[in-house]
Amino acid sequence: MQKKKILILPSDTPHPAYIDSIISPLAFLETEYSLHPIDSLSIMEELSNEQFYSHWQEKLSQYIPHYDAFFGFSFGGVILQQCFSLFTHLNKPLILFSAPSFADQSLAQKLGEVITLCNEYKIDEALHSLYQHVYYPNEIPLQTHQITDKELAAKRIIYGLTRVLETDSTSIIKENQVKHLHLIGELSHLVNKDNVLTPHQGTLLSVPEAGMRILRDNLPFCKKVILEALNGAI
Repeated sequence: MQKKKILILPSDTPHPAYIDSIISPLAFLETEYSLHPIDSLSIMEELSNEQFYSHWQEKLSQYIPHYDAFFGFSFGGVILQQCFSLFTHLNKPLILFSAPSFADQSLAQKLGEVITLCNEYKIDEALHSLYQHVYYPNEIPLQTHQITDKELAAKRIIYGLTRVLETDSTSIIKENQVKHLHLIGELSHLVNKDNVLTPHQGTLLSVPEAGMRILRDNLPFCKKVILEALNGAI
């Protein structure tokens, strides 16, 4: 039997090699689904927000007919929110993971510090500043990927985080008619109920005992609700 296909937009990463570690907890889906990540930073031109998300709408409109479900992590989830109009009349599962609706003061401060360090090419300090919040309440793990091109890493992080800070999806979320599931970590210091709106259509769930990396922090809970969403129960 041919597997169904899931298109995944991952979070902002310093290098595309990091994407595999983001989606690896979804391995439980691979008996029935094939996972297809695309780099959320595959578009990095100097564009206005309107132009940037218009480019993504064009890009996604070509992918949508060929995929059965869509996942967006953090920045990837922000992109999907901005492209909700493409999904209005589709009956295909859409799941967001830790995607802010807007940047509140706390998120802006934390991400702003990371951007400042990247602008100074202090990439190791920048990643430590970011990851202490990303991995909270856990310790930052040893990174398996060595960053050899720190200039590229800085550009990628700056670009993605700046887009997150400059994007307000409030009106889209309030007006949308797109059924979807959004998972956020109960303990997250970055994306939480202070900067995530309950959607007009869809389900917002707070994952118990989880920070930003909800799949790694509480996979049993996430696995259950993800499978329910894919089977149309949510």
